[in-house]
Amino acid sequence: MSPPSHGGRRPGAGRKPGSGVYGEPTQSLRIPVSQLPVVFSVLARVRTRRTAGLGEAVAVNPLALETASRLRGPIRFSATVPAGFPSPADDYVQDTLDLNLHLIRHGHEAATFILRVEGWSMLGAGIHDGDEIVVDRALAPAEGKIVVAIINGQLTIKRLRFREGQPVLVAENPHFKDRVLAEGEELEIWGVVTRVLHKV
Repeated sequence: MSPPSHGGRRPGAGRKPGSGVYGEPTQSLRIPVSQLPVVFSVLARVRTRRTAGLGEAVAVNPLALETASRLRGPIRFSATVPAGFPSPADDYVQDTLDLNLHLIRHGHEAATFILRVEGWSMLGAGIHDGDEIVVDRALAPAEGKIVVAIINGQLTIKRLRFREGQPVLVAENPHFKDRVLAEGEELEIWGVVTRVLHKV
C-alpha cells in the first residue's frame, strides 16, 4: 500500500521563523484582560518601527522649550501635598512657582529642549512610552546620568555607564539589552535628561 500523498507534516512547510510582522520568533503568553490595551499599544509601536526600519525605541521630535512668552508663570505652589486625608488646598499654598525657572537651568535656555519618548526601555527610571523629557544640551554627561545619545545617526535614551573605561548605554527595563558599542560604531551624547513630564 503506497503512503498517502497529502496530509501530515511536510518538510519546509509552514511559516518560517521570524517571517511575521515582528521579524523575530514569537510565543504564546497569558495576559490579564485589563492589560490588553497596554500590550496592544506597545506591539503596535514595535510593528510601526520595524516597518520603518528604525528598530528599538528612541526619543523623537526635539522641541525647543519656550520661555516666558509661552510658559506663563508664576503659578501657585505648595511645597508638599499630603497623600492621605484631603485638606483645603489654600491652607498649604506657600509660594509661587515660575515654570521657566523650575524646568530650565539659568543660562541654559537656548540649549534646553523637550523630546517625546517612544518605547519602554527606560520604564524602571519612571520614563514611559509617550512621556516628554526635558533635555539640557549644555550639561556635561556623567556616569549614571540618563542621556539622549546618537548611535549611527539614531537617537536613543539610556543611562550612561562606563565599564573598563568604555561607555555603555544601560536600559532600565530587563526586557531590553544594554547597548555596548561595537567596533566602528560612533557614539555622540546629544544631551542630559533633567526632567520627565508624565501624564496621569
